Amino acid sequence: MDIFIDANAVLEAAKRVSEIPAKVAVAQRRALGTLRRRWPVIARRDIQTEYALSAQRTRAGISVRTTREGVELVGVARGVGLANFGARKTADGLTYSARRGKRGFRRSGFTSQYRGTPIAYERTPISGERRVPRTPIQRLYGPSLAQMLRKGDRPERMGQAGLDVITAEIDRLLLRSLRR
Repeated sequence: MDIFIDANAVLEAAKRVSEIPAKVAVAQRRALGTLRRRWPVIARRDIQTEYALSAQRTRAGISVRTTREGVELVGVARGVGLANFGARKTADGLTYSARRGKRGFRRSGFTSQYRGTPIAYERTPISGERRVPRTPIQRLYGPSLAQMLRKGDRPERMGQAGLDVITAEIDRLLLRSLRR
């Protein structure tokens, strides 16, 4: 009885096993790149389920930052103008819809154009409720994207969504590299 061992196949298998740590490092880097690309989209969709804000305005205020500890989702701290929440002038004030399904009202509010962009303002009376024609005005803001990202259990949901993206991407990349 002859025993035959294919040395080339053994060497090829050993070579493939030794390449696995390098493939894992590449898969991790690529998975973080995928997370940087997908995470703002996931956050935007989650925010838009609660707030009546356009996708373009939400996308403009969310970014992903790479730090030593990892990757973090960051929202702009400046408040979003009420004009972005569908502010409209009515006969007796200003209405807006910051949250889906709920309308807010400001009695002394109005809209104006500044460089082609509508902006919501409110008159701040100096004394009492009497309206004086030249009272100071104040620009109106809704919640900032940073506040929207911190609200309720959204941080936990975004963290879990990020872990799901990284896990699925690493699995996909490792399976792909092992098939080659």
